Amino acid sequence: MSFTSKDTKAYREDEKAGHKNLGVREREKLVQTSHFGIRKLLRSQLYLFMYIFVHAIFSVYIRIRVAYHAVSLRILSILKYHHNTPDYVRRDVSTLNKLPKHVSVILTLEDGGRAGDALEKLVNEASEVAAWCTSAGIPRLSIYERTGILKRYMPQTHRALAHKLKGWFGKHQAPPLSLSARGASAIHSTNREYMPHDQVPLEVILISEEDGREAMVDLTKVLVQMVQKEKISAQDITLDVLDNELSEAVMPEPDLLISFEPYVDLQGYPPWPIRLTEIYCAPDNEGVGYQYGPRTYNSKDTPTRDDIMSSLLRPPVIRSAVGVLDRSLFKKTVNLAAAAVADKKKIAAWRQKLMKGNLLLDYERIPGVVPHPDQALASQGTKCLLLDPKIKVAVPETWTPILQDGVASKEIGVVPYDLFLDYDYWSYEDVMKSLLPPGLRDEHDGIPAGFNQAGHVAHMNLREAFLPHKALIAEVLLDKNPSIKTVINKVTNVGTESEFRTFSYEVLAGPDDLNVEARENECIFRFDYSRVYWNSKLEGEHRRLINVFKPGEVVCDVMAGIGPFAVPAGKKGVFVWANDYNPESYRYLGQNIKRNKVGQYVRPFNQDGRTFIKEAADLVYAASANGEYAVAGPKGREKRRQHPNSSNVGKSVPAPESERKPIPPTISHFVMNLPASAITFLPHFRGLYAGREQLFAPHTVASLPMIHIHCFAPKADDDTSFINICERISAEFGVGMRVGEAETTHEVSVLEVRNVAPNKRMFCASFRLPPEVAFAARS
Repeated sequence: MSFTSKDTKAYREDEKAGHKNLGVREREKLVQTSHFGIRKLLRSQLYLFMYIFVHAIFSVYIRIRVAYHAVSLRILSILKYHHNTPDYVRRDVSTLNKLPKHVSVILTLEDGGRAGDALEKLVNEASEVAAWCTSAGIPRLSIYERTGILKRYMPQTHRALAHKLKGWFGKHQAPPLSLSARGASAIHSTNREYMPHDQVPLEVILISEEDGREAMVDLTKVLVQMVQKEKISAQDITLDVLDNELSEAVMPEPDLLISFEPYVDLQGYPPWPIRLTEIYCAPDNEGVGYQYGPRTYNSKDTPTRDDIMSSLLRPPVIRSAVGVLDRSLFKKTVNLAAAAVADKKKIAAWRQKLMKGNLLLDYERIPGVVPHPDQALASQGTKCLLLDPKIKVAVPETWTPILQDGVASKEIGVVPYDLFLDYDYWSYEDVMKSLLPPGLRDEHDGIPAGFNQAGHVAHMNLREAFLPHKALIAEVLLDKNPSIKTVINKVTNVGTESEFRTFSYEVLAGPDDLNVEARENECIFRFDYSRVYWNSKLEGEHRRLINVFKPGEVVCDVMAGIGPFAVPAGKKGVFVWANDYNPESYRYLGQNIKRNKVGQYVRPFNQDGRTFIKEAADLVYAASANGEYAVAGPKGREKRRQHPNSSNVGKSVPAPESERKPIPPTISHFVMNLPASAITFLPHFRGLYAGREQLFAPHTVASLPMIHIHCFAPKADDDTSFINICERISAEFGVGMRVGEAETTHEVSVLEVRNVAPNKRMFCASFRLPPEVAFAARS
């Protein structure tokens, strides 16, 4: 039994009136009236059913979604597992459209730090993320943790990060690492001695919840004090000033912020540095995992601002011109908008303001400031700032508030501007993409852009598919590289026709003049490129090893060529016994030694490297026993003081004493840069120092020579190549060698130098000569 709403209302009004509205019988009749409220019952049951139904549907959906994400992330964790190998990470990011320069991550101290291993787990997660970023080539990483506990343990955190990077890259190949936090001294570590020349240093910034608040409070105090002392006015405190100061106080704005929580939770992250930051969070994710990382900045489906600009400024397609270069066809007019600044004195201010809002056209080789398109105004000195293509003159809705305010105040005006581009603007890659058939480019993943430059000569190695276009390629290459006068193409592989690593070639453009002068590592080299081996792409590798050598040490360069290792090392004060089997290389090596004035440090030889290995050790020992030395004369500044035209003439200036540098009795390093066969020379090290054990530790401080041997190995995504190299070295020595640290006996440190072919890489293996090989009896 139930009341209707009408009955309920009547009963309540009667009760309020003290039972004066209804009589006793009416009241009894009202109470005794049987009213089941079928419609109300049905309606309430319908609501309950709908609630249960919707709740069930969403519950099933949520459970399916969580299960899907759990399975997909698990599969990705298997497929994308990095194996602590940087190459895997580089492979994952190599196909991405863009790569952030500054990544920020939000990490959480588990259970508020009450768990015993919470801090250790947090530090390990930070170390993992640092290794991912370094491998991907991201130079800056900021780590946010709300409580700031990592900042209280900065030395320990730095050691953990450095240890993790060494585990990924190797002890001597880990990149430089810096760790900083607001209000604390930065901690730096470098590993420049063995670091590859293309390695990217990593900067790690620790931030917490208090950083944003304290920075704003401190900045407010400073600005108030400066206004009170009349050093600045209130009008000088602009948005740009606040932005610059806060960015400097906390950190620069990150390109990407990653949350590893199942939903977006900033956890008190300082708001100012992330106003324009892209924030990413994977639904239903739990924990920090690498499979989650590459997805955060893979935005191939969404065109970026750079994509739009590239499309807008792309050269015209000229398929009919294949085989013939008609430069006049490369013309294009791009319709843009420009901000005409009325007051010339305010151009810099407006440029900074528009740049902050990402409103300017910012593209390479295009000036940001141009004369006004109206010749009369241009003659008066009126300048314009080229605006982003998204801003249209005829569509005021595309104008941002900054532009609208500037137009309203008549400080600027938005005017049309025609940007004219011609052949001189576009790069070699742009022109070739316009000329070559797209099918040809797709088949070979691009265009033939790589070449080895020796002085004025560009040496290409064109694939067969590009040979019909070789004259066109060479002509454009000459146009776009003013320092190049001759372009040649390799006809045969290096070493197939000559044991001296020379090759047959054809001239594609320019004169057939291969007498070149090359500058590398502060030295000058002259040679006939057709008669000797030279590879400018190895300059970084040359520099890396030269930096390993220390002044006063002895280096034996078994395959010295014309001296890219030996001559710069000699300039550094390193004694070098430099040998090459090629008589022409030996001749130019001698000339380059004289040209660079390193004759007392570098000695040239023309022998078979196999016999030279032991002979060099004997010659160095004999030179040391005979008391031979080099004389280090006065430095340039001291020489100038003694010059006849010096202002010190007539004054009593003590003559600097010459320093004698004796030749040590042992060789510190062997360099063997003959990748195709250098490993086969290793048996000739047997007995290198037979009977001379007293020259080395523990009898002296000297160590057995470090051997740096270059070799080729197949391309692999794991450590197969490293193991393969160690097995080949072991087979030649007859002694077991394994991958590890170069300073440890029987361990080999392997460094990838460069790719030489799609499935072939060049490596440098460094290791100490094993004692059982060095002191074995000579055969």
